[in-house]
Amino acid sequence: MTTHAEDFAARLRELKERSGRSYGQLAARLHLSTSTLHRYCNGAAVPTAYAPVERLARLCGATPEELIALHRLWLLADATRREPGRAAPEQASASDEPAAEPPPPATHVAEDPPTEAADADAPTA
Repeated sequence: MTTHAEDFAARLRELKERSGRSYGQLAARLHLSTSTLHRYCNGAAVPTAYAPVERLARLCGATPEELIALHRLWLLADATRREPGRAAPEQASASDEPAAEPPPPATHVAEDPPTEAADADAPTA
């Protein structure tokens, strides 16, 4: 038995293959990263919004009937993803880019001596 996310991903893959375009070509047109589009199509992630899914489907030439079926599949996969305590594909947003790691803490901070301009701005007692 397949999951809703797997059914959704299979439909996305069908559309992608039918388009004849690469993940990179489609991702560039959709303003997504190639890896995010690949995660959507292999079932590793379900988009949090339907908009990128609809753009992909239209770019791949989906019929109105296919758009309706795809929206239904996305609703089911998204509902499963939202269920608490459920092992579902990772959540992905339309921006999808991972957060950058924070820089390492500074080991030495040099202090600049006060300047005359800073002294002039300081209140006098």
